[in-house]
Amino acid sequence: MLQSQQQTLNNYGVKHLAVIMDGNRRWAKARNLPTIEGHTKGVDALKALVRSCPDFGIEYLTVYAFSTENWKRPEPELNFLFRLLAEVAIKELDDLNQNNVKVSFIGDIYAFKDPGMIKSLENLKEKTKDNTGLNLQIALNYGSVDELTRACQRIKASLSTEEIRNLKPVDFSKYLDSSHCPDPELIIRTGGQQRLSNYLLWQAASANLAFVDELWPDFNESCLSEVLKRFAGSVK
Repeated sequence: MLQSQQQTLNNYGVKHLAVIMDGNRRWAKARNLPTIEGHTKGVDALKALVRSCPDFGIEYLTVYAFSTENWKRPEPELNFLFRLLAEVAIKELDDLNQNNVKVSFIGDIYAFKDPGMIKSLENLKEKTKDNTGLNLQIALNYGSVDELTRACQRIKASLSTEEIRNLKPVDFSKYLDSSHCPDPELIIRTGGQQRLSNYLLWQAASANLAFVDELWPDFNESCLSEVLKRFAGSVK
């Protein structure tokens, strides 16, 4: 990429981008394909986004991969999703390391029953922990209400009554799953729905929200560029 183009991309001012990847199932249904095809294409869209983020000056990317509400989905779909997650964690490790991507998780991954899947996720985090490029934070078995509840439990277990009484918002943030990264400036939701769906409710307090009609498998670098341009215009 030419230096002038790179400088243009870096002018959008988004250090941390969060994404609700919505629309995999509707994408498959619109094409008379099995639901699993939508999830597979969704992984391709995520891989493309991870590659694109550094070009736009984005240092942190948080994606909503599996929510605490997703357990209500049909068992065959859940089984496929879990296999897909484990496979992606194994197959993408080398590529993530080559691109200097550091992976972490928010949410309770230990609620998943498959020890092999948990081991794959732990290995992905461990083997990328020293990378210094894009920080990819994956929300798995994540719900913001659950996260806030666990934060309160951590505070109760670690602080005295007096310390809790004097706790400030900035201190509370240190007990969240995402304490290792700044709050997002921008949250994008694909698929046309206009709600946060229990996603980063504390962290989203000052974030800009962008709701786009493209279903997640159709969301590409051009779509991201358009949203970032709108964001840049809204904060000038």
